[in-house]
Amino acid sequence: MQLIDSSAGLAAAERALNGATRLFVDTEFESNRQGKLLCLVQVSQGQQVFVIDTLRLQNLAKLARVFGRAGIEWVLHAGSQDIELLVDRLGVRPERIFDTQIAWALLGPEHSVSLPYLVYRLLGVRLRKGYQADDWKRRPLPADQLAYACADIEYLPALHASLSQRLEQLGRLEAVFDASREAAWPEPEPALPLRLDAFRNAWQLDRGSQAALRFLVDWYNALSPEEQTRAPETKTLLSIAARLPANADELARIKGVPRRWAADHGEHLTAQLARASTEADNSGFNPAEPPSYASYDEIRLEAWLGLARAELCAELSVAPELALPQRILRRMRDAILKSRDIAAGASALVGWRERLLATSFEAYCRRAPPTLAAPV
Repeated sequence: MQLIDSSAGLAAAERALNGATRLFVDTEFESNRQGKLLCLVQVSQGQQVFVIDTLRLQNLAKLARVFGRAGIEWVLHAGSQDIELLVDRLGVRPERIFDTQIAWALLGPEHSVSLPYLVYRLLGVRLRKGYQADDWKRRPLPADQLAYACADIEYLPALHASLSQRLEQLGRLEAVFDASREAAWPEPEPALPLRLDAFRNAWQLDRGSQAALRFLVDWYNALSPEEQTRAPETKTLLSIAARLPANADELARIKGVPRRWAADHGEHLTAQLARASTEADNSGFNPAEPPSYASYDEIRLEAWLGLARAELCAELSVAPELALPQRILRRMRDAILKSRDIAAGASALVGWRERLLATSFEAYCRRAPPTLAAPV
């Protein structure tokens, strides 16, 4: 282990790491109400461990060149916070991430395992506890505390080799890179178009107000994302439809309608609302029916998806929390309910999940379809 706390030492570390295509990485940091403070970066090319003192070294340009090299792979354990800190401090982003915690979850039922647990399971080594809660800002750091920091990456090369071999045998080596990148930079939930059935109490509106709400839903969906941020909140649209304000002043008095926005757009919007309401009153408009609060079909489908998740993950030997987290199950449920077709649930499986799960899911649908009152 070599402690790097000078510019000359950092230059030597850069030279030693310069030819590496894979870096084994960990960090130590302090958290408080103001955020996280990066205190140490532990990095190895698989031979020598360097502990970079990021409190004493403010200029980390040399380290950034190493970490940001084209094609470089970062190997970490449960590394989302480490990656966030390194990207923020170094200004570089890795092309490939191998998270050993995620790799383990692609091989069995366990998801969020600790590094000492994984080291013991794969290498038979018992790591001691001791310094997680210590102050990483104090200087100088005791030798025992530095040794603890080094131990966090000392076994990463062996873990990487063992996990890579197992993943390769199952054809899942590329999946670990995709899943690790997803964990580091989660994709936001896709913005779905606003629908009339998002308003549970819409059925209580008269036909003119229901028509106005339908107009507002279409109007809102046609706005750009930037325009939507300035418009009234979606939950306010029901109140606007129920009140049918006659002008911008009346619109501005409805809670949730920004006054400046109402002044700029209110006259035009209220005129369109009045037109939509009048046309509904003079037509064969069919009022909405109240939606049920629950149905046995939905209850059975939720239970079926939970069982399918357990059975598929056991069959493929992968952790359910990684392969089919709740957000994916929700997308599967919604796709099935919308299309009334069980196989439509596979549309929620994209990227590495599609490659790993889609075929088995489709086979499970044929083998064990849910028992529903109406055919799905």
